[in-house]
Amino acid sequence: MGSSPIDVRERPPYAVDQFRVKTEYESDLESILISEGEIENRVAALADDISEEYATRSGRELYAVCVLKGAMRFFGSLTPQLDFDGAFSEGVVRADRYSGGEGADRTEVRFLERDMIDGKDILIVEDIIDEGRTLRAILERLDDYDPNSVEVAVLFDKEARRAVDVDIAFTGFHIPDEFVVGYGLDYDEEYRNLRHLGVLKDSRL
Repeated sequence: MGSSPIDVRERPPYAVDQFRVKTEYESDLESILISEGEIENRVAALADDISEEYATRSGRELYAVCVLKGAMRFFGSLTPQLDFDGAFSEGVVRADRYSGGEGADRTEVRFLERDMIDGKDILIVEDIIDEGRTLRAILERLDDYDPNSVEVAVLFDKEARRAVDVDIAFTGFHIPDEFVVGYGLDYDEEYRNLRHLGVLKDSRL
């Protein structure tokens, strides 16, 4: 569905000093993996792919759902570029992971009211997928509702860490198994405002 993701897993990264980076971040970053310009161009291409897909679903309403907090930057860049005939609305979902006993995890998912979802085409917009557990929990929660369809758009796919299968309709980039920050992604609530996607130094973790 749509254009192929850009695969940067084997591509050499950029040096941090090749880009404008906040002074306080420079010593924390190992490299720049993807520049802001490349990300923004890829987001525009994803918007075209999504618009083309939903243009075929005339007479239906698209409800785009931002996964908080990380996807806010991606969501804010993507949705204004969507262009198709039909009703459009936006919402958010919050999914929090908790560690349980004996290594078990659980994910608490909080949606808006059922009437915001029932009968609509749902587009889940997420910043990054690695293990896939959070997205799986969101999709399973949607089974409790009655959407017309559900698709997922992800900007960064860290496929090497996948633990559960999740069907992704629209993917921006395949990235290596590195701890990445920037373009909405954080570490301890820092680095979200880094304009590019950077790799955090091991010493900072």
